[in-house]
Amino acid sequence: MAERRANTLLAARRSEDTAWHGTAFIVEALLLLAFLAFSLAVFMQLFGSAHARSVEERQLTQAVLLASNEAERFAADPQAGYGAALYDAEGNAVATGGSEQADTFVVERETASEQMPGGTLYRASIIVSCEGEAIYELETARYLSDGGRGGDGA
Repeated sequence: MAERRANTLLAARRSEDTAWHGTAFIVEALLLLAFLAFSLAVFMQLFGSAHARSVEERQLTQAVLLASNEAERFAADPQAGYGAALYDAEGNAVATGGSEQADTFVVERETASEQMPGGTLYRASIIVSCEGEAIYELETARYLSDGGRGGDGA
């Protein structure tokens, strides 16, 4: 007896040799899903580390700006001794009696003077810290002659 060929599409789909094509599709879909999940995990880690880096860079930029401002204050009045001030994340002054928050910057300035033959050399060490960790340090100096306050700046 000769084999009878399927004349309809439904009959052709029910034949045994087409079962492999459905299995291949499922395996391919599972592999694609696994690749997608792995790719998402990698990209989430990359975006997370990029965000953490941007927060650090924003803190460093703000610390450099605050240290520069404090160096300008020192250049204007080098005889002022030790000073400490609190600033928020935007650089606005915060009351010193308030409690430190997570994004509060502490700017500390220590000055030392050294008598020279023609005047006084003032040196300042400025440290900007956030959450107890020093973020940026700056050393500067200013020379005042004995003749007055209009000495050369360094």
